[in-house]
Amino acid sequence: MLADIRRQPECLRRLLGRAGELGRLGATHLAPGPGGAVYAVGCGDGWFAARALTLALGRGAGLPYRAASALDFVVYEAERLTAADRVVAVSMSGDVDRTVEAWEAALARGAGGVALTNGTGGRLGALAPVRVSLELPELAPFLCGTATYTATLLALALLLDGAAGNRPGEPPWRVAESPLREAVTRLPAVIEAVGGAIRDLVAAVVGRGLGGVRFLAAGPHVATADYGAAKLVELTRVPAWSDDVEEFAHRQFWSADPRDLVVYLAPNARTARQAAEGADALAELGFTTVAIETAGTPVPSAAHRLCLPSMPEWLALLVMPVPLQLLGYHLARATGLDPNTRAHLRDDAARFRVSRKLTRRSLVGTGR
Repeated sequence: MLADIRRQPECLRRLLGRAGELGRLGATHLAPGPGGAVYAVGCGDGWFAARALTLALGRGAGLPYRAASALDFVVYEAERLTAADRVVAVSMSGDVDRTVEAWEAALARGAGGVALTNGTGGRLGALAPVRVSLELPELAPFLCGTATYTATLLALALLLDGAAGNRPGEPPWRVAESPLREAVTRLPAVIEAVGGAIRDLVAAVVGRGLGGVRFLAAGPHVATADYGAAKLVELTRVPAWSDDVEEFAHRQFWSADPRDLVVYLAPNARTARQAAEGADALAELGFTTVAIETAGTPVPSAAHRLCLPSMPEWLALLVMPVPLQLLGYHLARATGLDPNTRAHLRDDAARFRVSRKLTRRSLVGTGR
């Protein structure tokens, strides 16, 4: 898994080299007709990526954009589709039942679109007239999604960039290609520096007893917090939650254990101020807090601070998942599990079978 985390800069560089190709595909197959919208649909990591991109697309991009979970799309959105709408269905395996069902519902309503997958894309790739693959070879079977997640974010952004076209207020990755390339260039150093700090942090919190981990953010970055919690679910037996920074006080605080690690994602000054106030208050009960901040958005009252280079907030969508991946990796190692095989999932035959009944019922009995 560590090799997969470390290969992300190269994977993102290769995707940037395909910017023209992906932009043309977006322009051809995702630009909506009059009155139409673009729906990004997925489950798990695909759903997190679709939601995270609302930060860039929600600020005058000129593209009517909707992020929907596959179930929400099937139950609430599909019946309203017209031939003017477009859908990008996101699934790396292509075998998640609900995402396949969402694609079938879109086709039934006459909406066009693209399937964003990896490799051949399983059942989804077979159904989609237009399939875009990340073309990331697997480093090991059943590996936790790390490079595929950040690559999904960038590929989806480039596709939607093409769909938006040269309109006023166009998405920021088009007008800020230089900062994007700079961030990718600096990512290896970030991975090494943050990785060492997280290794030391994990040793400290596990050594004195860790209850769980709570990831807190605001706005579209809550999708990144959800991603962080999901990685812990896949890699560890440590309980994990995610929430809005403010709503944590209303929904989670009263049942939270002071042994919990509270992780704040602070990509902007306003969220950083709220996180600083929260960390200061939680210290009174003995909570350990960690802030993932940038050079321009400090959280001085956090017990531990992981500082990323200064960057535009939209770039944090690509960079902030990396510390969360490293946290999951080191927590797995520190608690006696292997993040490179996730054998604790596959070897739990009953739970693995039930998990497939929940999301891939059509594959029960195949071992996939």
